[in-house]
Amino acid sequence: MRLYLAVIAVLGTVLPVAARDVTASVQWDMTTPPGAETVTVVLNSAGDLLAQQRLDADPDSNTATHSFTALPRQAGSLQAGLVLDGQLLAQSARLQLDGRSAAPELALHPILALGFRSLWACDDDTVLTLAPADQGLRAITPQPARVFLEHDNDSYIADDGTTLHDDGPHITLTASDDAAPVTCARIPAQPVLPINAFAADESWQIELGLEQALITLPRPDGDQDIVDQMKARRTSDGALVFDTDAMSLRLTDEYCLLDNAAIPYPVSAVLTRHVSSVVSRGCAGAPLRLLQGRTWYVDSLFGIRHGPNIPDLTLEVANGQISGRLACNLYVGQAAIVDGALSFTELGTTRLACPTAQRNLELRFLDALEHADGFDIGNRGELILRSGPVTTLTARRR
Repeated sequence: MRLYLAVIAVLGTVLPVAARDVTASVQWDMTTPPGAETVTVVLNSAGDLLAQQRLDADPDSNTATHSFTALPRQAGSLQAGLVLDGQLLAQSARLQLDGRSAAPELALHPILALGFRSLWACDDDTVLTLAPADQGLRAITPQPARVFLEHDNDSYIADDGTTLHDDGPHITLTASDDAAPVTCARIPAQPVLPINAFAADESWQIELGLEQALITLPRPDGDQDIVDQMKARRTSDGALVFDTDAMSLRLTDEYCLLDNAAIPYPVSAVLTRHVSSVVSRGCAGAPLRLLQGRTWYVDSLFGIRHGPNIPDLTLEVANGQISGRLACNLYVGQAAIVDGALSFTELGTTRLACPTAQRNLELRFLDALEHADGFDIGNRGELILRSGPVTTLTARRR
C-alpha cells in the first residue's frame, strides 16, 4: 500500500534537522599513549565526511570533548577514534544524530578498530579509502580505483606514476605531474563488528559482539556456547581472523552469494575446526550495507532504458529507510531483509501535480521497488533489483 504525504512531512523525513551545535563526549577504557590524538567526524546519511576535529589526547585522561558549531542540515551521524602514528587504537560505532541530544557520548573500543579498509581525510577535501592488495595497497576512492605496488621504504607507486608514502601519522600522495602533494590523516571507518556469520548449509552460526561471541554448532542438546570475545587479528592480506582454542573464523571483504539466494552478503566467511580440520564456508554481514552509501540513479525500469531527457529517479538507503526523488515528487519507505529476501514497504510520496507521462514513470518506479525481492551488485558496481528472475530496475552511482 502506498501513502500520500504532505510535502512538509516528507521533507521532514528525508532531511535531517536544521543546523545546530553539538558537543560530543569521547571516552575509552585503555591506557592513553603519549602522542595519541582523538578524531571525531561528522557524516551525512551516505557516510560521506562533512566535518572533522582532531585533538591531542591527554596521556593522563581517558576522555575528550569535541565541539561542533552550526552543523549542516545534512549531518546524520558522529564517529570518533583514538589514533597514534596513523593507526586506529580504538574507535566508536556510528552514532545517529536524531536532533534530541546536543551532548552525545561516544564510547571507543579497540575491537571496533578492526576493519577491512582504512579511511584517510586528505587536505584536498577528498577521502582516501585503502585496502590491502597483493604486494601493495588498493586505493578504492577517490576514483578511479588504483593499485599501489610496494616500491621502497614505506613508499608505493601506481601505474600512472602516482606515489604513496606512509610516514606513520600521515599518508602523502604525489602525482607524476607537477601538482602539489596531497597529505591525508587517518579517520574512523565503518566497523566490522558486531557481525553475524553463518554456514552455507546452516550447520553453524556465530554472532560476534563487542564483548562476547555466541556460537551455535551441531550438538545433540541443540544448545549454544557463549564465550568471551574471540581473539581477533588481521592478516597481511586484509582478512580478519577470530580464534578460540577449538576453531578459527576467517572473514574477508568479498561478496558472498548462497546457492539459489535472492541477495548477496557483503562478507565471506570460512570456519575451521582445529581438532577435526573441518573447513566450512559461509557468509556474514548485513546485505543492506551493500545498498547504503551514495545515491543510486536509475538506468532502466523493467528493461526499458532511462533516456537522457527523462527526469532522474533516485534511491538512497540508510538506517533501514529508503528515500529519493521521483519525476515530480519525493518518496520515503522502509527497507528490510525478511526471510532472506529484500523488502521495500510503507512507500509514501508527496502529491504534487505531475504531467501524465512523468506520473506514469513514477508509478513504474514505485512498482519496481514494491515488487523487488532480491538484488545483486554487478561487475561494474551497478545495482540490479529483481523480482524473482525478472530485473525490475538497474541503477548506478555517479
